[in-house]
Amino acid sequence: MQVLLATAPKLLVFEERPVPEPAPGEAVVKTRAVALCGSDIHLYEGTHPYRTYPNVFGHETSGWVTKVGDGVTNVRPGDHVVVEPPVYCGECYPCSIGRTNCCSRMKTIGVTVPGALAEYYAVPARALHKVPRDLAPRVASLCEPCAVGLHTSKRGGVSEGEHVVVIGAGPIGLMALAAARRRGAQVAITDLIDMRLDIARQMGADLTINSARTDPVEAVREWTGGVMAPVVIEAVGTPKTIESTIKLASDAGRVVIAGVTEQFASIRGVDVTKKELTIYGSRNSLDLFEDAIKFVTAQPDLFAPMITREYGFAQSIEAFEIALTQPQAVCKVLINFDA
Repeated sequence: MQVLLATAPKLLVFEERPVPEPAPGEAVVKTRAVALCGSDIHLYEGTHPYRTYPNVFGHETSGWVTKVGDGVTNVRPGDHVVVEPPVYCGECYPCSIGRTNCCSRMKTIGVTVPGALAEYYAVPARALHKVPRDLAPRVASLCEPCAVGLHTSKRGGVSEGEHVVVIGAGPIGLMALAAARRRGAQVAITDLIDMRLDIARQMGADLTINSARTDPVEAVREWTGGVMAPVVIEAVGTPKTIESTIKLASDAGRVVIAGVTEQFASIRGVDVTKKELTIYGSRNSLDLFEDAIKFVTAQPDLFAPMITREYGFAQSIEAFEIALTQPQAVCKVLINFDA
């Protein structure tokens, strides 16, 4: 079988390997589709804080089970599945209080351990969730980022009728938009790329702001009647966007940081204390995967516009390059193993 191996930043090679056999507690999955995440692109260019080489990327994925190892009872051969990437230890402090999504010894499928950019791969069976057979594999691959988006709203305590600002209309920002809208919030979203803001409007955004042309602070002030946003969700991961959350948040507001960066952001303490802001990190998702599957299954047409470019597995290297170098032209790049 073919595996796409990352050996160093910006260096991907196809490698021939035998089809894996499942160890006890594992299942072997035949890959159907892999959606490239922003994390995949940062891993590819070597800027992701959790980068590991050599490695096989791919964690937003769908497929079907071909074999299971001893002790596996939650899935069986023939099941159509998606993958919940975090593999937690069950012993550290976060795990002991039920926060397995931020396990201190976290291993993440497709990030720190081999993932789905292979024709077949072995994975802990507990990471698999069954999906309906009639859910298209290309759309099923979006269940993982949907769960991440749902988690941002859960962390921020988004309530019906609240004004929410999402910074960044990339895939995670769009999923945060969908999640907040599902809770009945009014949602504004910012980005620098009109194409992504067009998708945000298709997905129900109440206000879209191109921050290259319009000051988001002034736009949100007008939109909220001067109150600003009770919830701000940052989904880019740059110092500038993290810093901007403070100005966009209302007094007594909540800020959710979902973007990932190794850079430092500068925030004045007085701006946090004066507004008495609550600042949350948001990592992966917690107990939301089944809900994400239901959401995507019920409204596949809501999520499908995010997929703006598709490639076959043999074109995977080109897919990564396009996603990295032409962000203005693509939103979600999909690698379709059935193509």
